[in-house]
Amino acid sequence: MKTKFYLNGEKITRKAAKEITGERRFEEILEESKETFFEDSEIELDWMVKGGILTVEFC
Repeated sequence: MKTKFYLNGEKITRKAAKEITGERRFEEILEESKETFFEDSEIELDWMVKGGILTVEFC
């Protein structure tokens, strides 16, 4: 499964997402996003972070 990250609607790299959120928070966001995605793949996975809204998308 491929993971894509967007900050305020613009695509960013995994490294940039990790820098914005901090490594520990990034892992928490990723884990919770995966759990939510497997429960219901139609839910948009948005997180408030420094600089705006981080969206996680799984393909």
